[in-house]
Amino acid sequence: MAAEKVRVAVVGAGRTGAPLIEALLALPYVEVVGIADKNPECAGARIARERGIFFTEYPDVLTAKGDEIDIIIEVTGDPAVKPALKRAFALHGNTTTIIVHDLVARLILSLATGADHLAQTYHPHDRGIGPAAQD
Repeated sequence: MAAEKVRVAVVGAGRTGAPLIEALLALPYVEVVGIADKNPECAGARIARERGIFFTEYPDVLTAKGDEIDIIIEVTGDPAVKPALKRAFALHGNTTTIIVHDLVARLILSLATGADHLAQTYHPHDRGIGPAAQD
């Protein structure tokens, strides 16, 4: 029987996203299936190229892969990204992929790396689930 894996995509692959991606890649029960960042030269884009992971500059492209993604970790710091992802998921009829924001991502990073403190935030205003998706 194959071991269960959580399929994760990361949106925002810079200061928070890149170390998070590295930590997730080290876990045998996590499969990083996509990375999005507006900067194709960011650290996360380099990781994607090196590891053969799907990369895009447009986060909503990931929503078309909805059945392949269990969790999207959104750490861009851009307040428009999370609602755009929600709208795109609604458009594709995806009601199962979970969108995780900065605070939870920092907790995951801290746990995955064995840190004795919570990872630093670069997006202190990213709180809650964000505005509701528009129908």
